[in-house]
Amino acid sequence: MKARLGSLFQKNAHSVPRRLYFEWLRRWRGVFEKRQRVYFVRIGGKRFKRVVFGDSALAEDVADALGMFSGAGRFPDLIHRHENELLLEFVEGRPFDPADSSDRARLAAFMAELWRRSPGEMPRDRSGLDQQLDVDLRFLLDAGVLDAARRHALAERAAAVAPETILTGYDYVDPVAKNFVITSESPGLKLAPTLVAIDVESLRAGQPLGVGLAQASLRWLAPGDVPVMASQVAEAGGPDIDAQLDYVRLITTVGWTKRKFLQGKTNFIRREHVDALL
Repeated sequence: MKARLGSLFQKNAHSVPRRLYFEWLRRWRGVFEKRQRVYFVRIGGKRFKRVVFGDSALAEDVADALGMFSGAGRFPDLIHRHENELLLEFVEGRPFDPADSSDRARLAAFMAELWRRSPGEMPRDRSGLDQQLDVDLRFLLDAGVLDAARRHALAERAAAVAPETILTGYDYVDPVAKNFVITSESPGLKLAPTLVAIDVESLRAGQPLGVGLAQASLRWLAPGDVPVMASQVAEAGGPDIDAQLDYVRLITTVGWTKRKFLQGKTNFIRREHVDALL
């Protein structure tokens, strides 16, 4: 069988302007750069996705997480792992529409499936979350991202809403709209349209449940809709996270703000993200 599989015949998933933007960030704005690369590969006339991670440990973690949901139809099938690389199937579908109530219901069902897979619970004071929040707040103050009044207000708010215990498990930590597709309906096979997450590295184990919804509120989900979406997840069969939702939103927003600053993506940082927590 003849096939052109070499690097010359693989297409970078990011456009040239996008790659130039990342290079500009690396040289002029960011402390850390994103080392992950994504390519499209054609094998036997079919398209596949090749993901190259910065190290093999991360590739192994993602492969293990995908194995937990193998056959569920929620993520692309993992074809093969080689050191720090994964070869995945390419999933066809229309874009996820955050404004569509049906798509939001599909997202709630997706999150419910993740949250109820191997959940755990631990005392908050043994989780390290409080300590990391304190480090992040001090750094953002030192970096000039937060003023002293806001740092103090966020610390007080965290103490006020902190639960005794934290539910942890699988969560999808970067639920931006472009990371999902809705598969087409197949009447013959009796398959309804399904939400599939195509950005596999965003599937993480051992997360405080609610991190994904908190991240969504920083991109497309209105802050007031976060508890509504959490209720939809619970109605779809996921655990009830009301007791920790405000705390998880706060620590996630602070941590996300720190990462965006260090990546040089300061245009994503907005005062209203912080004010929504207070």
